[in-house]
Amino acid sequence: MAKVILQSVFKIYKSDHGKNVTAVRNFNLEVNDREFVVFVGPSGCGKSTTLRMIAGLEEISQGDVYIDQLRVNDVPPKDRDIAMVFQNYALYPHMSVYDNLAFALKLRNFSRSEIQRRVQQTAEILGIESYLDRKPKALSGGQKQRVAVGRAIVRQPKVFLFDEPLSNLDAKMRVQMRSEITKLHQRLQATMIYVTHDQIEAMTMGDRIVVMKDGVIQQVNTPLHLYEEPVNLFVAGFLGSPPMNFVRGTLHQSAGGLLFKESYGGSIACNLSARDEAIPYIGKDIVLGIRPEDIALVTGERPSGSRFQAVVDMVEAMGAESHIHLQTGANMLVCRSDAALGHSEIGRRREFAINVEKVHLFDPITTVRLTP
Repeated sequence: MAKVILQSVFKIYKSDHGKNVTAVRNFNLEVNDREFVVFVGPSGCGKSTTLRMIAGLEEISQGDVYIDQLRVNDVPPKDRDIAMVFQNYALYPHMSVYDNLAFALKLRNFSRSEIQRRVQQTAEILGIESYLDRKPKALSGGQKQRVAVGRAIVRQPKVFLFDEPLSNLDAKMRVQMRSEITKLHQRLQATMIYVTHDQIEAMTMGDRIVVMKDGVIQQVNTPLHLYEEPVNLFVAGFLGSPPMNFVRGTLHQSAGGLLFKESYGGSIACNLSARDEAIPYIGKDIVLGIRPEDIALVTGERPSGSRFQAVVDMVEAMGAESHIHLQTGANMLVCRSDAALGHSEIGRRREFAINVEKVHLFDPITTVRLTP
C-alpha cells in the first residue's frame, strides 16, 4: 500500500460568467500507509472534487499530489495504481459478475489462472461466490455495491478511493455495508480514502476524519477528538446526532467563577468554573455549546448541574431514549434523555440541568472554540 500526500492543492473553475470559482482551497493532508481517512462535509464543500484530483479525474489547478512518494499531477489515472468505487456502482450491464470483476485484469493482460484466482479470492472476501454467473440487473442494491467494491479489490491497488458509495442504499443496508467496508479495511490493511456527507458514516468508519466546508479543511483528527474538542462552531454542529446545541448569551464575573446568561430573555443561567481563556469575554457576547446528552431532565434522581426551566415543544420517542425538543424562551434546544416520555409532555414546563463540565464556549464572530 502507499502514503498519499496533498500539498497546497487548489481546484479553480471558470464560471459561465468568466470568473474564477475556487472549489478546493489550499488543501494540505498526509494520509498514512494503511490508514482509513474520511472526507466529510455538506454538499458542495469540495470533498468529491478533492478525491477526483487524487484519482486523476480532475486536473489540479495548483499544488501537488503524491502517491507512494511519486508526484502524480501529470500521471494518467490508469497509471496511478488506484481503484475507485463510485456512488452509481458503474457496472457493465451486459457482463456477468465474474466478467465485471475480471475486466480490468484482462485489460492488463493477466493470465487466465491469475484472473480466476483473484476473482475467486475477492468473491470469497465479499461473500458473492453465488452471484458470479448473474448479470447486474439480477442483483439487489447491496449486492451491486459488493461487486463494485470487489472490482476495486481484485486489482490490488495501492490506494482505494470511495466516492459516497452507500448513498443509494436503504438505511438498513447502509449500516451493514458500513460494517463490511470497515472489516474489509482491517482485513486488507489498505490505504483508503472515503467521501461522504453522512457524519454517522464518518464517525463510525474513519481512523481520521477531514471536515470540510466551502473547499477548506476545518479540522482533521480522530472521530472522538473531533466530537469532544471541535475547533469551531461548524465542526461542533456538523458532527453529532442530534447536533450540539448553541445558545447565545453574555458572560459575567461571579463569586464562584463565571456566569453565562442566555440572551433575549432566555431562561438559562449557567454557573461555570473560572476559565482563563474566557476572561477577555466577560461582559461581552459569547456562544455556549452543549451536547444533547449533556442536558438532563430533572426527575427524582435530581442530577447535578446548572438548572433551568423550559417548555417541552416536541418529543421524539426513539425506544431506548427520547429526544426532547425544548423552548427556553429564546432558543430551541434538544435534550437526549433515557426517560420514556410521550407526546403528552408537549406544552409542559419542565426542569432541566446542564452538565457544566461539558460546556464549550465559542467566539461569536470568529466562531472559534475557546481553548486553554
